[in-house]
Amino acid sequence: MAQVDFTVVRSIPLPAREVFDELTDWAGHAEWVPMTRVEILAGEGGPGTEFIATTGLGPAALPDRMRVDSLDPDTMTVVITKIGPVLTGEVRLCVVSTGERSCRLEWFEGIRVPYAPQFLSRPIALAASRGFESAITRMVKRMQSRR
Repeated sequence: MAQVDFTVVRSIPLPAREVFDELTDWAGHAEWVPMTRVEILAGEGGPGTEFIATTGLGPAALPDRMRVDSLDPDTMTVVITKIGPVLTGEVRLCVVSTGERSCRLEWFEGIRVPYAPQFLSRPIALAASRGFESAITRMVKRMQSRR
């Protein structure tokens, strides 16, 4: 089992609160994460909410079950636990205001990937971080188009 850690940091030309609200709309991730559908299993979005984000098609789809452990709208931070059945680990999201109409998003994932040897952790982390960078770009474009 590989332990895969990566962080994506992006400056975003949108107000921090808007970005935080978009990030914490769990079902909305399906709109900007490619080939992903989201099913809310329990909760209203805050702590205790459980959801599955399934990415891919057919038998190649990866179900990623998660639980929101903490969500602080004042500090714009979220901690999520990946609870399997495939991926386990932690996600931390933080949005920091850098101006009236700009912010910085920090997205960290520390995940355990079964059946992957540890020597593949760096290539997996690189691919995952690039995938999240692309998804964040899609999120920002989507948000800008709604303005």
